[in-house]
Amino acid sequence: MLLRSLLLPCLCILFFASLRAETRHIHVIQMLDDNSPTYLIREGARSIDYGVQREVDRMQKALGISDVHYYRLSGQHFSREALDFVVDYQLAYQERDIIIFVYTGHGFRNPGSTSQLPNLYFNSYHNTMDGDELRMRLLEKNPSVLLNLVIACNSVQANRNVAPGRPEDSSTDNGRLASVPVQDRPYHTLFSDQQGYTKVIDLISSDREYETFLSRDGGIFFSEVLYALQEVFGDERLTSWPGICSYIQEQTLLRTRERGLRQKPYCAYNVFRSLDDKTITITAVDERTDAISCAAAGRQLRREQRGELKTLRRRHRQEMRYVKGHPERRLAVARQRQEVGQMKYVHLQAYQRKVASCK
Repeated sequence: MLLRSLLLPCLCILFFASLRAETRHIHVIQMLDDNSPTYLIREGARSIDYGVQREVDRMQKALGISDVHYYRLSGQHFSREALDFVVDYQLAYQERDIIIFVYTGHGFRNPGSTSQLPNLYFNSYHNTMDGDELRMRLLEKNPSVLLNLVIACNSVQANRNVAPGRPEDSSTDNGRLASVPVQDRPYHTLFSDQQGYTKVIDLISSDREYETFLSRDGGIFFSEVLYALQEVFGDERLTSWPGICSYIQEQTLLRTRERGLRQKPYCAYNVFRSLDDKTITITAVDERTDAISCAAAGRQLRREQRGELKTLRRRHRQEMRYVKGHPERRLAVARQRQEVGQMKYVHLQAYQRKVASCK
């Protein structure tokens, strides 16, 4: 009788735990100019790559997330075209997941621009992307959390014959260690999924009309971001996004002033209502087999493929809610990866055939 009375509460706990099981994934878009002719940008980008991966691993373990997807757009893939492909297609199935966007490279502002984020510079002033526009495109994916980490200058560049300014900080930096992580920390609230809303955290190394000073270890701003994230997962001092933003700003300003550097970061936390994914889009139809009609047909096919990926991701999320035990979850994750990979391969073949038929 005693055994039965103990068994019922245990079964109830397991049942409700399965309902709260974490089904989200983490998507990390890394645009790092690690082939830049500027030495400190090149070396700083490599340090940032290592630091981001370490913190994402910590986040994955703390939140109990099964899968992390990396989109590393560096080297020859450091281009607007590669970023467009990731945003328009690769992220199609990630609804309510966590998106982390990381950019390290040159940045600049257009005269009179009211944008908060800088223009991202891809080796040419004719090959750029507005940071605010990119943020809106990522919001359209309906994530639960969107974290933008941009390490670039954010000032007007008068001379368009040279790359945007490249301030350097050649001083050495003494690293700081956070306290050892323990249990029952408030990070679950920070990264929680509030249905119908998206939490947006902008961590930008330079505010409007300010420069960014890079060093081989990623610079003062990046080291303060890392330290703040370590404190989130290891100490209860930083328990809210506004508090984290204030801490990063204050510490960066304090340390840059000590070195006589003119750098002011921009850190902000906002909550956006989730965009309606049922908005109807009307595409003009042109029966002529010219370049315009081919492009429209290709966009329509990609739109349909994104819808199929989103449906698959939703089915996967529902399945994971009823999977119990680590071995079963690992098998389910492996099977889901295979299904997503197969669908993407089929989609790519269909898209290539569509494009070839228009030529």
